[in-house]
Amino acid sequence: GNEMNKPKPPFSVLRRTAGEVKRYNEYRRIIPIAIGAIISLLAIVYVVSLLFNRYGSFTVRVSNAAGKQYALTLAENDRFTNPSAILNSRAAQDVTNIDGNTLPADLNDVDGSHNGENYVAYTFYLKNAGASECSYRYKLVISRMTAGIDSAARVRIYYSPDYYVADTGAYNRTGHYVDYAKAATGGNGNPEIDPENRVMTNFESANVVLERQADNFRSGDVAKFTVVIWIEGNDPDCTDDRLGGEFKLDMLIEIVNGDE
Repeated sequence: GNEMNKPKPPFSVLRRTAGEVKRYNEYRRIIPIAIGAIISLLAIVYVVSLLFNRYGSFTVRVSNAAGKQYALTLAENDRFTNPSAILNSRAAQDVTNIDGNTLPADLNDVDGSHNGENYVAYTFYLKNAGASECSYRYKLVISRMTAGIDSAARVRIYYSPDYYVADTGAYNRTGHYVDYAKAATGGNGNPEIDPENRVMTNFESANVVLERQADNFRSGDVAKFTVVIWIEGNDPDCTDDRLGGEFKLDMLIEIVNGDE
């Protein structure tokens, strides 16, 4: 049993031939490069799959004046089969960045929620259900924003204030839209310009995309809105730092005055 207690010759395990040392040094050089390549590939996939996680829904609400003669109502179709004071779009989950040029051309032609794989699209209608003509203000507010995602976000608004004119029974189905973005980072307030030379309209302020007033909205008239939200992959701010960012918009519509 004495053999067990004999001390091992020092470093015998670590003795290597010159060939082994050379091979070991080569592996030591190659393996980190290979691992680095794999990690960077994973990082790209990770950005693409998680850049816009938990988008959140888009909400529209009207707040009406006390007087019965003024009343605004919302619906997801122009027949107002299910009128409401509040509408909620379905959330698009796990949205990644896209090129705005790839958005479909028919975004203003589908009612209600019609999200694409990587964008939110919501079409709704506003009706003057009261007895009198009125003016209203509509305000698109950023109600939730994390990870600086707003710097790469884009919002497209299709708006037809005179979609249906009750007096004449005429429909106006124009497809005009405006694209909004936060002013270019470090650009002294200049707008973002997406390829190819699509000039964005600046967000009104830090948490308001736009705020406008519409007048001469008569009893029975209908306005149409389509709101599209996406993350612009061409924006220099569209980086890993935006991972898991959240972006939620709310449209607030209120009567500002009425004519007796």
